[in-house]
Amino acid sequence: MVPGRSGLAEAAESWLAGQSVAIERLRSRATHVGSEGSAVVAIHGDAGAGKLRVAQWIHRCSSRSGNPLLVLDSDDPTLKSQLDRVIRVIAARARGLSSNPARTPGTLVLRNWDRAEEPALARLFEILGCQGVELVCALVLISKRSADQIRGSSTLHAQLLARAGGSVVSVPALRHRGIDIQELARHFANEAARRYDKSIRGISPQALSKLEAHDFPGNVRELQVMVEQAVLRSTGDWVTGESFWGLGEDSPLAATEESELVIRLPGSSLREIEIQALRLALKLAGGRVVRASELLGITRHALRRKLEKFGLNDLRVTNESSTSTTA
Repeated sequence: MVPGRSGLAEAAESWLAGQSVAIERLRSRATHVGSEGSAVVAIHGDAGAGKLRVAQWIHRCSSRSGNPLLVLDSDDPTLKSQLDRVIRVIAARARGLSSNPARTPGTLVLRNWDRAEEPALARLFEILGCQGVELVCALVLISKRSADQIRGSSTLHAQLLARAGGSVVSVPALRHRGIDIQELARHFANEAARRYDKSIRGISPQALSKLEAHDFPGNVRELQVMVEQAVLRSTGDWVTGESFWGLGEDSPLAATEESELVIRLPGSSLREIEIQALRLALKLAGGRVVRASELLGITRHALRRKLEKFGLNDLRVTNESSTSTTA
C-alpha cells in the first residue's frame, strides 16, 4: 500500500520527495514497515531530517490510516495523563464499547522517547496490551539517538526496542541526499507562495545552485525555513539569490571585466540589476558620487537617493562634499 498523491502531501509534505538513492530507500523502507502492520516502530535521525514526516508516511501506508495520528512528546509534563486517556479509548474500542471508533488513534507517535520516564513507558506497554488480537493503535517512537544508543537507557527502553524488532527506520540527513535539494526547494517555494499569496514563477537557477552548495546542518527543516523567508523577501517574479540571506554575496550578475556586467535571465531581478550597476559605477568612480552619476547618466541627487534606498551609502568616499564642490 503506497500513499497516493494527496496522501503523500498530507503524510510527508513532500519532505520525502527526491530521486537520491538515500530517499528512495527510505520511502521503500517506510512503505514496507507501514504496510506490514508493525505494532512498534522506532525512527531515528538528525534534528530536522524529517522523522515525524516518516511517521506520517508509515501511518498513511497502514491499514489504520483512516483513524487519526496522535503526536505526543516525552518532554510534555502532561504526557502520563494523555497516555491514560489513550488507554481508556483503546480499551473501550477493543471491548466494543466505543461510541465513536473512528476517533480512536490509529498511530501514536511519541517524540523524544529516549527521554521518557518509566511510568510513561509502562503506559505504552498498557496500550499494546489492551488491544487484543486486532492492532488498533501502533506505536511510533521518535528520537535523535539511534536504537543502540537508547537500548541501555532502561529495561523498558530495551523491551520496547525488542518489540520493534526489525521495524527500525533511519532517516538520512540532507547532506546524504544533496541531489534532492532543488526539488525540495521548489516544493517549499510553491507552498510558501500559496500560503502568503505571493505571485512567483519559481527559484532562479543561480539561487538553486547556491542552495545545493550550502551545508544545511539543520537539514530539511532549515531548507524549508530558508526558502519560506526568501519567498517573503522576494520582490520580483523569481526568488533570486539576493533573497537567501547567509548564502554568500554572489550575484546572478557576473562581472567579466572591471567595466562589464553579464545579466543572466531568468534569475536577475530589476532590483539586483540596479544594485549591481550602482556598485560597478561607484567602483569605477572610486566612490565619487558626481563621477558615478555621470557614468550612470543620472543626477548626483538621484544617485544619492538610490544609494540611500538600497543601503549603499558605505560605498561613497568620505570626502564627497569637497569632491562635489571641485567638480
